[in-house]
Amino acid sequence: MKLHEIKIAIGKNGSMWHDKLAQAFDKRIDQGQIVNYSIIDIDHNDWIKTVEQFDVVIWKPAYLGAVSASYLKEKIYFIEKHMGKLVIPNFDSIWHFESKIAQSYIFKYHAIPSPKTIVTFDYKNAKELIDQMELPAVLKESFGSSSENVYIVKNRRKLNGIVANIFCQQLWDESRAKLNSIYKTFFRNITNLWAWKKIWQVISGSERFAVSYWQEFVSGNSADLRITVIGDRFAYAFWRKNRPNDFRASGSGLIDYKHDIPEAPLRYCLQMNKRFSFDSMAYDILFTESGNFVVVEMSYGYIDAALYKANGYFELLEKGNLCFHEGHTWPQELWIEWSLIRVNNFYCG
Repeated sequence: MKLHEIKIAIGKNGSMWHDKLAQAFDKRIDQGQIVNYSIIDIDHNDWIKTVEQFDVVIWKPAYLGAVSASYLKEKIYFIEKHMGKLVIPNFDSIWHFESKIAQSYIFKYHAIPSPKTIVTFDYKNAKELIDQMELPAVLKESFGSSSENVYIVKNRRKLNGIVANIFCQQLWDESRAKLNSIYKTFFRNITNLWAWKKIWQVISGSERFAVSYWQEFVSGNSADLRITVIGDRFAYAFWRKNRPNDFRASGSGLIDYKHDIPEAPLRYCLQMNKRFSFDSMAYDILFTESGNFVVVEMSYGYIDAALYKANGYFELLEKGNLCFHEGHTWPQELWIEWSLIRVNNFYCG
């Protein structure tokens, strides 16, 4: 199958990513490359019928968040596994999106250098782990970006209280099973904050399922290193300074493009993309007191303007050399570059 015979769909979104992707294709068409692409809407009811007409789908929805991510994953999985289409980013890239817990499974199983991370779905297990954990600890919700739902806890008593609130349903169920009465359960636990958390859960109709997630605190970092890798070939890198009087850098907007980028974590992130078949991934890197780097989180989603403002991007050449291309380049340009490589390997290789 030849490239010009392959029908490529660009998924429309509200943040104009699709426009920049289309502009990148148009640039190649102006240079004489024959590319058959169209912009489609994957939000409509008949999206399956629309996608069926194409061989490749390139799509980045405009909205982030746990709910949006759940639908994104469903559609990407369906297009890739049921319809047999090439999707960029692929399911491997977005499976763990908006789930720090899922990321922690990858880090732990594959021995990725990362802060010690606790994930438990049981209150008693959480209590045992708190006693073994060095404080301070960084508590996080499994979803969220820009340091949302992230805070540091330095006191073991406070950590125990937070975890009890998280597992209020389990504590309620266990207490009720012993007392065999809703009223006795409430009055027996009326002085416990978790009991009031349980009441609020009922009033507000909140989710009853509970999970506790926290990481060890990596001290001595006034900034983190953000490395964004596209395919296993291209990478942007810059530093993000912490917010004033805060340990968090994500979402601070204090981006430093001037300081040098260490080569070791840059190469490591490029290798991670290759190892796990990621089409696009942004990694948050911190450094330990011994000077080693750790991967704190990763996400396929990121703001394109932050990358465009970088002084350039890195390219990993075939012989393993890193080449730096100076100048401002939209990541969508490199998405298309990588997409054409994937298309050639998938259909023409």
